Order: sequence, then structure tokens, then C-alpha cells
Amino acid sequence: MKRLLKSRLKSRLLRAAAGPLAGLSLAGCSTHEYSPLSSPAPMTRWSVSTNPSPEVVALPSEATPVLGLDHVETGPPPPKVATNAPMPTPPPAPAFTFGRGWIPLRVFAEHCAPAAPVAMERSTAGGIVSYRIATRQGVARLTIGSRLAQWNGIILWLGFAPQMIQGEPYLHALDAEKTLLPLAEKFAARPLTERTVVLDPGHGGADGGTRGARHQLEKNYTLDWALRTERWLTNAGWKVFLTRRRDADVPLADRVTFADRVHADLFISLHFNSTFPQTQASGIETYCLTPVGVPSTLVRGYADDERAAFPNNAYDAANLAWAFRLHQSLITATGAHDDGVKRARFMGVLRYQNRPAILIEGGFLSNPHDATGIESSAHREVLARAVAEALK
Repeated sequence: MKRLLKSRLKSRLLRAAAGPLAGLSLAGCSTHEYSPLSSPAPMTRWSVSTNPSPEVVALPSEATPVLGLDHVETGPPPPKVATNAPMPTPPPAPAFTFGRGWIPLRVFAEHCAPAAPVAMERSTAGGIVSYRIATRQGVARLTIGSRLAQWNGIILWLGFAPQMIQGEPYLHALDAEKTLLPLAEKFAARPLTERTVVLDPGHGGADGGTRGARHQLEKNYTLDWALRTERWLTNAGWKVFLTRRRDADVPLADRVTFADRVHADLFISLHFNSTFPQTQASGIETYCLTPVGVPSTLVRGYADDERAAFPNNAYDAANLAWAFRLHQSLITATGAHDDGVKRARFMGVLRYQNRPAILIEGGFLSNPHDATGIESSAHREVLARAVAEALK
């Protein structure tokens, strides 16, 4: 009983220290707004501060609450696969790094913009300050005090909310390097070596996955989506493998080792979401593994150790770039609500992958509009074709 009381007291103290704007918890999901620490020393034009002191700014309310994955579990490290064939090697990461801590937003802009001098557009609406930055490969839009960002109009979740420091906008260096730079340098546009992809239909067998209001089983729709995607990709010249082709239990660790055995150079896990009995949440969201040092978008009660490094972190840049390409293609093809490109650490099917690995939530079975689409074979065909289009 004493241990329980101490635990509850510690939890309350942590929540009090975090402040009312430090987190949002809905449907098993927790996101965090991070506040900078103490005041920095005077900064030069290119200096980096790890402890900036921001001006007080109004945090905008996020347009869409992040609602939880209620069916993805952690898994143990998979056993090593005995093979004489070489494992896929990580693609070279972008050579430029921004260091650590906080950097002026113009440092990122000056590195990625097509020409100098950089025109970094500022806009203010209702006390909310945003910046638009045009790069060689697309346009970024960042909002002071918010982790929600956009790239070419598609939602991305940052690890840290940009801040105003001594009148100048600052971006966290890890967000610049791990989230924006892979898109600004079109990192993942390079062809994959063997054009071998593993499609992972979520759940199966006794694990039906999530349920919708009409008791639909996720496992049936994910398998159909994967089989349809296989046809499109095979016709486009890809070598395609599925972790399951029937209604069967496949442990998460086996899904990872399967990708090793077939020497896949891309892994895509297909899922559908639910917040039942709540029915408001809708849309498509796409996940990849959280980089070391960055807080996850979604934790679901998992101990989100920002120091933890997993094998799949060797592919941070490619993960983000492929996640964006897939997500953009799906949003464009379906017109679905854009829930954004996000990151999480607790997904065992991603953590131990030795290749770029993505998990897609193709809609909410708990939402009547989404569920009607998911139940439609024509809509699942659109989802399949969108995945194939992204891989061209």
C-alpha cells in the first residue's frame, strides 16, 4: 500500500510540474509539449543553444487530437536469422547535421533553401505565429509553440514545439535533422536496391485486431488490403512477400525475422484504427520509429525512453521519408482526414527491423464514415493502389 501511495504521489507531482499545456491524453494516447530550460548566453548568428529561454507565446490548440492505437503491442527482440546472404545495409544518412539543442530557424532555411538570401515568411493570426520556408524540394510550415507542422500541406508531427527566443524563431536541431532534412533533400527518392517489399497485414487468427461499431474485425480488412496491394506492386515489378496470406496468428517477432529471411529492403505494416465507443476520430495516420533523443508522438503508457536505440534507428531518415511518401499518396488518393506522419517507440514490429519500416493506420473502424469506406472493396482498392503509387 505504501508503494502504491508513493507511486500515485509521484505521478501527481510529475503532472503538476509538467503544467496544464504539457500534455494531452486521449483514448490511451499521450503527447507532450516540451518547454525549454534556463536562459542562454548571448548568441551569435550561427550559435546553438541547448537551454534557450523562450518568450511567452500562446500555444495554439491542435486541430485534431491524437487518438490511440489500441491494438499494437510491444514485442521481444526477434532471434537472429541464420543466413549467409548479406543483410540490407542502411542507406547513407544526410551528411549535414545541425548538432544538438536549439538552432535558429533561419539556419535550417539557409541550408535548405534554393538560393540566398532566404525569404522566410512570417504570418500571425489570432496571436499564433507561423513561418513558411521554401526549400528545394517543398514548403515547410511551422507554428511557434506547436508540434504540428506541415510539409507541402501534409501534416507532420515534430518532437519539440518551435520556440521564440530573444525575438527569433528557433527549431530543435533533432527535428531539423530527423524530420525536415530528409524531406528537404528528397532523401528516400533513391531506388531501393532489390525492390523487395514485405507487406504485413496486421493481426490474424485469434488476434482479430480492433473492432468497429458494427463489430467489423480489423484482421479481415488488413489481409484484403495487403493482397490487393501485392497485385499492384507485382505488376509494377516489385518482389512482394506477405507475413500472412490467411487468417493465422503470426507473432510480431516472426514478422520481423520473416523480413530478414526474404532480404526485404522495405517493410510496410497495414492496420485500421478504432476508438470505439467514441466515434468522432477519423482519418489516416502513418508511423515510423522515433529517433534517439526525440519524444514520441504517441506513447500509450509505454515508458518512452528517449535514450533508447533500436536496430531500426539506423534508418531514421529513410523511415521518415518513406512514411511521408506513403502518407501523402494515401491522403491524396482517398481525400481522408489527414492525421499526420507520427512516431512511436512501443511498436515491436518496427523496432527491430533492419530496413526502412512503416506502419499505416488506414482509417477508423469506429467512425461511421471511415467504416463505410473500409467495408467497401472499391475503397480498399484505392488504398492498395495508393501504396503502390508511393513506391514508384
